[in-house]
Amino acid sequence: MARSSQGIEPPSDPERFIGPFVLVSRLERLGLGILPWSCPPELVDQVVAEAGCGEKRRRLLSARFTVYFVLALCLFPRVDYLEVLRLLKAGEPRLRPWSGVNKSSLTRARQRLGWTVMRDLFHAMTRPLGQGPEFFHGLRVLAVDGMLLAVPDSVGNREAFGKCGSQRSPMGYPMARMVAVAECSSHAVLDAVIDGWKDSERIVSDQLERHVGDGTLLLADRGFWGLARWHGLRGRDAHLLWRTDRRMARRVEDVLADGSYLARIEANKHSKATGTLKAPPVLVRVVEYRIDGQAEVIRLITSLMDHEKYPACELAELYA
Repeated sequence: MARSSQGIEPPSDPERFIGPFVLVSRLERLGLGILPWSCPPELVDQVVAEAGCGEKRRRLLSARFTVYFVLALCLFPRVDYLEVLRLLKAGEPRLRPWSGVNKSSLTRARQRLGWTVMRDLFHAMTRPLGQGPEFFHGLRVLAVDGMLLAVPDSVGNREAFGKCGSQRSPMGYPMARMVAVAECSSHAVLDAVIDGWKDSERIVSDQLERHVGDGTLLLADRGFWGLARWHGLRGRDAHLLWRTDRRMARRVEDVLADGSYLARIEANKHSKATGTLKAPPVLVRVVEYRIDGQAEVIRLITSLMDHEKYPACELAELYA
């Protein structure tokens, strides 16, 4: 095989890059026709119709095609609109030739579609994927967490999400806070909400209810704690395993054989001062442990009270 001028042997089938670190040739060979396979056109048409976004006249860029175009944009976040369009056409040869389609027409197609269609399609498609052996003692393990996302600097985004300071966003873009519930075994995102960056993860997480209920174990970091939130999720028959700080569980009721203990958590004084409805106390099981080489004590509270069925060491390993 011939060598290049730099002395590096080129591959027989060189991969083609478009934009920084974006590899497209493998998926191009697979064909973006995989999108209609994983997201059936009948389902797309149903969601579009229910959202009232169907076409009143025949368009070159139909609502169905625009949905697939938006999904393809997510696969290639750094690729130009027209290049994504070319990849979509290569993956679905039955599509008619694109004449007169430019970036502005693609932008208008996305505006006609709107964001609610993509949200409803997400809700229609998401489902747990993990199988029985991946459960924890018969419970499907889920986790809730949040993150900040920079969004395009538009008037609508600034009004909806707020523009973040330079400390978090050097570019000065609006920032959206996303909080999601995911299945730990498959990493499938089952539910998600997006709000302004100033809204706390705890406030946004109150909107997450789908797939959290009987037969599930929800993991969360200490930023999600709330006594009323705990009662609300337990009222849905979901079990909980959350990290907390040392100031919450003050009243120890019993010490169990595995080193965990039962403690009662009450509403804090701030709830009394503001006159808000006071949540009743809750009895939880506390698991404390240290990671090797670290002095910090990690404290977990859980609704799984049976220390024989759910040993503390297993809960600590599961949370990690």
